[in-house]
Amino acid sequence: MKRVVLLLLPLCLLSGTSRADTQIGTWNMTINGTVLPSSCDVDADSQNQTVQLGKISSSVFSSVGATSPNTPVSIKLTGCTNATGVKVTFSGNADADNPQLLALSDTGGGGTLATGVGVEVMNSDNTAIPLNSPSPQFTLKDGDNTLSFLLHYKATKMPVTGGSATAVVYFDMSYQ
Repeated sequence: MKRVVLLLLPLCLLSGTSRADTQIGTWNMTINGTVLPSSCDVDADSQNQTVQLGKISSSVFSSVGATSPNTPVSIKLTGCTNATGVKVTFSGNADADNPQLLALSDTGGGGTLATGVGVEVMNSDNTAIPLNSPSPQFTLKDGDNTLSFLLHYKATKMPVTGGSATAVVYFDMSYQ
């Protein structure tokens, strides 16, 4: 019986405090918006691209920050409607020495991986787009649009050593 009393005592104390709350007012929030159909479709050829950056000699990278030649790449959007702009965010494994770049990865080739370089994504005007950050906005028109980018290797530490230099990048679109 003593145990029952001890358990009931805290419940009695709490029951008095649970009645202490009082309603001091009610407010309304109106939420407006529009659900639009898909703004654009990514063309099938742009969904799973393989971009060749070429065979680059490690001697090209004479210092940290040195780059290989640019390689153009594009993302084609089709059937665009209801959108005036888009921002593209590229994501993937970040380079350990420069997290704004893509890290090189062994994609099953089993060979020696190059070291001291990462892959940089840039706008067509040579402005870097840091990894995991949205690009500046691209203006869209109804119909088809092509978004143009540049890719290159960039030295992140010295010395740069030769080997396989593959990276995987994903892209997300944010329509305006």
